[in-house]
Amino acid sequence: MGEHRPIFQPNELSNDTAASMKTRIIAGLTAIAIILPFVMFGDWPFFGFMILVLVFAIIEIIRCAKTKYSKVLYIVAFLLAFLILFWNFFQDIPHMFKNTDQWSGIYDSYNRISVSITIMFIGICLSSLTMLVDKNFTIMDACFIFTTVVLIALGLESILFIRYFPVYEYHQSLKLAGETVPYINGYDNCESFLFLLYMALGACLNDAFAYFVGVFFGKHKMNPRVSPKKTWEGFFGGVILTSAFISGFAFIMSAVGHPVLNGLLDIKHWYHIVILSTLIPLVSVLGDLVFSSIKRHYQIKDFSNLIPGHGGILDRLDSIIFAAITVAIYTSIFCDVPGGFILP
Repeated sequence: MGEHRPIFQPNELSNDTAASMKTRIIAGLTAIAIILPFVMFGDWPFFGFMILVLVFAIIEIIRCAKTKYSKVLYIVAFLLAFLILFWNFFQDIPHMFKNTDQWSGIYDSYNRISVSITIMFIGICLSSLTMLVDKNFTIMDACFIFTTVVLIALGLESILFIRYFPVYEYHQSLKLAGETVPYINGYDNCESFLFLLYMALGACLNDAFAYFVGVFFGKHKMNPRVSPKKTWEGFFGGVILTSAFISGFAFIMSAVGHPVLNGLLDIKHWYHIVILSTLIPLVSVLGDLVFSSIKRHYQIKDFSNLIPGHGGILDRLDSIIFAAITVAIYTSIFCDVPGGFILP
């Protein structure tokens, strides 16, 4: 009789792989410990944290080309990114001074996602004009920088929406009941962050599950041209495990009386949980592949070395950006979200 071989034969780990895995885990836990307080408290501290993330992300996307551009490009890129991210806030400025009862806090400004046609056109014009003052900045650079800056800014705007929309809904229900809410309370600073946690778990766990399944069981390369280390085993393992995990998370939270998002991700609307829990890991893989193709094109391993074992901000945000935009659009379609999307 021939030697019996197991159906799933785990790959042997090299010392370098084991050391890299350990570094990734330690750095990841440290990053979570730093970020979690901002996420949980929400409000202005989280908004400020998102601004800091935007600054690092824009710097990384410009420097990945390894070309010495003029300072004009940085000014244009930051101007476009901040205009997109602050657009909702700018729209609500009149309400802050004229009708104070219509604007209660930052969550009122990010109770929707919106894209301004005016800002998009200004961005295109500024990107084009930059070519006239910077000889190193080509039309290809203009298209790349404009597209990625818009994508990053919309991703972060979607994250703000996901964090603040549950708070907005909660406060609206209290206003209708004639009640007031203290600045620090259990819902705003604890329960309302479950929606963002759900999305982030979907994006990050998919990356982690795909990595570990790929390391131990990966045999068939997914797309060596874009990402040489990704395997089909890692892809399917990541999507299936992540979908099951975050679906279970949403069902359990709803069962104990704390739904991730009441009216969308609760037991009564179980089908939304199943659909969204499947979409998140799928689009997360797409985001990872898109940013991997950028790194492959510019022949860089990571966008920066800010996070040991993980790379830069964009190396961690790639899948989250796509997941956040997907969740924000899905929520806008199936929930009673105020006006948004394309605006003047």
